[in-house]
Amino acid sequence: MKSILFIVASLRQESVNKRLAAVAAQNLPEGYEATYFDIGTLPLYNDDLSGANTPASVLAFRAAITDAAGVFIFSPEYNFAAPGVLKNAIDWASRPMFPRCSIVAKPMNVIVASVSPTNGIRAQVEIKRLWSILGGIPVPAYDFVLQSAPTRFETVDGVETLEPVALKALRLQMTYLQNIIEGNVAATIEKNFETFIASMKA
Repeated sequence: MKSILFIVASLRQESVNKRLAAVAAQNLPEGYEATYFDIGTLPLYNDDLSGANTPASVLAFRAAITDAAGVFIFSPEYNFAAPGVLKNAIDWASRPMFPRCSIVAKPMNVIVASVSPTNGIRAQVEIKRLWSILGGIPVPAYDFVLQSAPTRFETVDGVETLEPVALKALRLQMTYLQNIIEGNVAATIEKNFETFIASMKA
């Protein structure tokens, strides 16, 4: 069984992104399971808290990314950008850079769920850009933003899910991430990163 690390980038208890993650966990491809990490437990990034001073929560977060086959982020968009709590988590995951951070060659997909009928894509683009520049593998295309998110949920047989069009789009995003994981794209990224590190030692 392969694990997908679910990261919810909203700390609000009744967040639509938290609800979306719960629906996603019920719709993972066969052979996959969801694991979770609460990024609200991470301190604000501070390079003084490195090496022997690294907080236990940070070490656990990095290990959770490393151990997962892929990462799936569920995020709101705040002021037309990614939430600060998510940027803080990515900053922690990006260190130490050498010999490599936990993001390198790690497949990732992201859905932004927004209460707005028009916004969300800016945060999604920013998150994928950050993940890529740090050596990770964001799903490259066919993005999905769940706009007017509170209106897109429904209950079937006592279980919360999404209306059919949104549910189909969610399942497609899961499949796109699965394709990246099973296509072994990571091997090429890892080789390029190792070449880069070797060039710095030459």
